[in-house]
Amino acid sequence: MLESLGLAWSALWERRGRTIGAIIGVAIAFTALAFALSVGNYFKESALSFFGELGINNLFVLGTFTQADVAVVKTYAAPYSTAVVPVSAAFASARLPNGRTISVNLYGVPRDEISVLVPQTAMYEGDNDVGGGLAVVGYYVAFDQNTGAQLLGVGYPLSINYGGRSYTLVVSGITLPEHPSVINTLNSIIIDEAQFKSITGASDYSLIVISLKDTAYIDRVQSLIKAAFPEAQVVSLASLVQAVNQFFTGLELFLGLVSGVSTIITALWLYDTMTISVIQRTKEFGVLRAMGFKRGQITALVITEAVIVSALGIAVGSALLVPLSFIKIGFFPGMSVSVNPPLWIAAGTAALVIAVNALGALAPALRAGRMNLVDALRYE
Repeated sequence: MLESLGLAWSALWERRGRTIGAIIGVAIAFTALAFALSVGNYFKESALSFFGELGINNLFVLGTFTQADVAVVKTYAAPYSTAVVPVSAAFASARLPNGRTISVNLYGVPRDEISVLVPQTAMYEGDNDVGGGLAVVGYYVAFDQNTGAQLLGVGYPLSINYGGRSYTLVVSGITLPEHPSVINTLNSIIIDEAQFKSITGASDYSLIVISLKDTAYIDRVQSLIKAAFPEAQVVSLASLVQAVNQFFTGLELFLGLVSGVSTIITALWLYDTMTISVIQRTKEFGVLRAMGFKRGQITALVITEAVIVSALGIAVGSALLVPLSFIKIGFFPGMSVSVNPPLWIAAGTAALVIAVNALGALAPALRAGRMNLVDALRYE
C-alpha cells in the first residue's frame, strides 16, 4: 500500500505543473459546491426556524370579526385548542422623547393571552404586560432606526395620538428586533383590548389566532371555521412550512447542480490529464508489469493518483472556505449573515468530489492496466 502511494506521488510530482492545475480545479469545484449547498441549506433552515417560532400548531383567521364572531370561533375551537386570541389593529402616531413623531401600529390584545403572540422570550427588555395603562413597544419605537440610540425604556411614559386626541401609556417592555410574530412587533405598540377600545372606539377584530393542542387538529378546525365564515381567510403555518421546505429544498438542489458543473469539468480535466499521463508512461507501466505488478495494481495506481489530487484539492478548498465564512451575504434588505458550511455538507461534498474524479480517472486507469506487457516495453 505504502509502495503504491509512493509511486503515485512520485508520478504526480514529475508532472507537477499539470498536478497543480488539477488541484486548483478540484479546490475551486469543492469550494463552489460546498458553499452553494451551505447557502441553500441556510435559507431553508432560517425559513423553517422562522415559521416554527410563529407556531406551526396555530391557525390565523383574517377578516373583520365582532365579539359575537369571536365567541363562535371559541365554541368551534374549544375541544381542540388551548387559546383563541382576538386581535384588534389600528394606525396611530407616537411622540418620542427626542421630539419626533412616528407612525405606529396599535394593537389590542387580551391581557391574559398576550403570551400567545408575544411570549416573554420575545422581550428585549421588561415584561409582556399590557394591563392598567401599560404597553409593550416595538424595538424601532424604543430605538432610533437610523442611529440605534435608545429613546424609551421600561417605565418611560409614552404619548400616542389617535383621532386627534392624546393618550399617555407607560412602557412595560420592548420586543426583540429578530423575534418573528404574526403581527408587526417592530413598529408597534401593544395594549390591552379594553384600553384599545377606549382609545379607538372600535369593537371589531381583524385577526383571530387559534392555538391548537396538536397539529393533527388543523384540518378539522380549519374546515369548521371556513364553514362558519366563508369570506374569512384561514392560514395554516403547517401547510406553509411544508411548501417552504419543498421550495428551499428545490433551491438547494438547483444551487448544487449549478455549482456541480465545475466538479464535472474538473473530472473531465482529470480524465484528459490521466489519459495523457498513461500514454506518456506506457513503458513505465511495462517495467512495473515486468517487476510483478498485476493489472489490477496498475489500475489502482492510476486511480490512487486521482484520489491524491482530489484530496489535496479538497484540503485547499477547505482552507478557502474559512475566509468565505466571514463574508456577509445580504439575503433581504437590512439582513446580512455569514454562512459557515456545516460539517455534513463539507464531508458529503468532499466524498462526491473524490468519487466523481475517481470515476473520471477510471477509463485511463483501466487502459493502463490492460496494456500488453511486450508492447508496453517496446513503446518509445
